[in-house]
Amino acid sequence: MTQSVWDIAIQQHNLKNKKFPNDHEPTLIFVGNKSAGKSTIIHYFLDREDKPKPTLALDYTFGRKSSGAFSTKSTVHVWELGRGIRLADLIDATITPDSVWRFHLILVLDLSKPREMWQTMETLLGTLMRRYDQLLTRINKRDLPESLKSKYRELREARKTSSHPDKDLLNPFPLPLVIIGSKYDLFTTQQLEQQKMICKTLRFLNHFYGGSLYFVSEKEDLLMKRIKAVLNHIAFGTPEQRVIQTELGKPLSIPEGADCFSNIGAPPNYELEVSRLTAKTPLEMWKAVFCARFPQMTQSELAGLNSIVLDMATDPAKDPQYAEPLVDRARAGKDKELERIQQQNERRMRDLLQQAILDGVLIA
Repeated sequence: MTQSVWDIAIQQHNLKNKKFPNDHEPTLIFVGNKSAGKSTIIHYFLDREDKPKPTLALDYTFGRKSSGAFSTKSTVHVWELGRGIRLADLIDATITPDSVWRFHLILVLDLSKPREMWQTMETLLGTLMRRYDQLLTRINKRDLPESLKSKYRELREARKTSSHPDKDLLNPFPLPLVIIGSKYDLFTTQQLEQQKMICKTLRFLNHFYGGSLYFVSEKEDLLMKRIKAVLNHIAFGTPEQRVIQTELGKPLSIPEGADCFSNIGAPPNYELEVSRLTAKTPLEMWKAVFCARFPQMTQSELAGLNSIVLDMATDPAKDPQYAEPLVDRARAGKDKELERIQQQNERRMRDLLQQAILDGVLIA
C-alpha cells in the first residue's frame, strides 16, 4: 500500500516521541574557572578554525560527525557556561527531561589557580546536583507512565552500579563527569609539593565522584588530541583510547574506574594537619587539608574576578602616564556601553529561562 508524504511524516513524528533513552542526542556542558580554556577545548574538539571569543553568559553550539555504513550524521549539543561561577544558575536551562538521558558534565579547572579550584568545583557540582534532584522530583510528580518514571530512577542508580573494590566508599556524581585540568604548562612551573597536593586532591575528587580526569595544555598537541579523542568517544561513540597515566610529573590521564584510594593515598602533609582537623568524612578531610594549603577565594571574590572592570595593575589604559584625554573619554564611553550590553544579555538570558519554564519547555 502506497503511503502519502503526510502519512510518513506522522509516523516519523510518532517514532520521535517514543524515543528510548539511548536514542537521545548527547549533550555536553563545559563549566569551570573563567578563562580556563573551555572555548579553546570546544573549538579543538569540533574542528573549528576561528579564534574563540570570550563567553559572556551561556553559549550553545553543536557538532556533527558521519557515522555508520550509510554515513548518517550524529549530533552532539554543546553548552558552555562563561564567567566562572557568577552565572551558575544558568545551568538550569541545559538539563531537561530530554537532555538528561545522555548529559555529560565537563568540569574544566585551571591548574595554575589552586586558590580558585575547590570553591569553583564545589559551587558548580552543587548547582548541577540541585538542578538534577529538582528535575527528578518534578518528573515524579508529573502525570507520566510509571514505566518512564522508573527509567529516570534507573538512570541515576546506573551511576552507582560498579564492581570496583572501592565501590562502597564512592559517591558517584549522578551525571557522567569528566574533569579537565587545564594550563598544564603553567602547572609544571609550580613547586613540586604544590603539584603533588593538586594532583592527589584531583585524583581523590575524580575517583570519589566516579569521573574521568585529564590534564591538558593548548601548547601541547598530544594532550589536546587525547582530550579530543575522549570527547569524540563520549559524543559520537568513536573507539575509546584508554590511556592511563598517574605518575607525578606527567600529565594525568585517568579514565573512569582506573584509579583506587589505596594508590592515591592520604593527603600530603596530612600528619601536620591532623591535630587541627574536625572532618568526619574523607571528602571533608581532603577539603580541609587542601584549603589549608591553598586558602580558597570566597564566592563573592570569585564573582568579582569575573567583572569586566580592570584596575591600573592589569589595565595600562588606567595608568596616568599613558593618559590621552580624547581617547580615554571615548574608551570610557565604550566601557559603559559594554557593561550595559552585558547586563542586558544577562537579564535576557534569565528572562528566556523563566519564559521557557512558564511555557513548559523546562521544568522549574
